[in-house]
Amino acid sequence: MPRCSIVFTRFILVFVLLLCALGAQAQGAITTITAADNGKEVQLTVGERLIVRLPTAAPRYGWRLVQNYPGQLTLVSNQTLPGVRSGVPGAPATHEMHFQTIGSGGLDLVLVAALPGTGYSPVGSYFHVYLTINQPGVAKNVNITEYGNRSRVTVNKGDQLSIKLGTTAGSTSRWEVMPIANEIVKLVNTQTEQEQKKSKKKPKPGTPQDITFNFQALNPGQTTIRFLYRDGTNNDTPPKRDFVLDVTVP
Repeated sequence: MPRCSIVFTRFILVFVLLLCALGAQAQGAITTITAADNGKEVQLTVGERLIVRLPTAAPRYGWRLVQNYPGQLTLVSNQTLPGVRSGVPGAPATHEMHFQTIGSGGLDLVLVAALPGTGYSPVGSYFHVYLTINQPGVAKNVNITEYGNRSRVTVNKGDQLSIKLGTTAGSTSRWEVMPIANEIVKLVNTQTEQEQKKSKKKPKPGTPQDITFNFQALNPGQTTIRFLYRDGTNNDTPPKRDFVLDVTVP
C-alpha cells in the first residue's frame, strides 16, 4: 500500500476514535434524580441531560410539569419503566422524563401527579428540586418561588437572585424583607407583576398578585434571606406567614 494511503487511513482512524470519545463524553454528561432527591438542590451545566424518575401507582399514570422553562430547560421525552427504577422500593411503576439544559439560570422544577392520588409514597403527588444551570463565564438569573421556602440555593458572584412571592391586591398585608447582616447579597429592586409586564392596568382588589424581590450576589459567603408577611398598618400584629432562603455564594 502506498505511504500516502497508509497515512490517510491512520488519519481517518484517529478522527473516528476522537469522535467516539467526544460522543462518550457527551453521553456521560447526564444527571439522574429520583424520589430521594425531593426538595434538594441540583447543580447542572448548560448542555447536560437531566433524567427524572418518579414512582406512580400504576403504569398508565404519570407526572406533568407545573410550568414550562423556556430558554433554560426543555422536555425531550417520556417513558414508563419498571417501578424499581424510581428509587422507591415496591413502586408499581416509574415515570421517566428526559430534559435538556439549554440556558443558564436557576429555577424550581416542579412536577405533580397527572391525576390526583396517583403518586406513590413517599413523594405522594408533588415533587420539586431547585435547579441551578451554570455556564462558565456567564452570569445568570436564579428564580425562586414560594415552593422554595426553607430551602438552600447556590449562586455565583454577579448572579441575580429573584424571589417571587404571592400576595393579594389591595390588601394591607405585605411582604417585608428582614435586614441582611452582611454584604453577601443586596436587594436591588422590587417589582409587582404589573411592573414586570409593563402593564398600566391595575389589578382588582382581592385578586392574587405576585411580587418579585431582585437581589444581586456580591461577595463569597453564606447568608439567610428572610421575609415576613404581615399587616403594614400594624407592626404589632403577628406575621401571617414567612419565607426563608439560605444562600451560598462560593
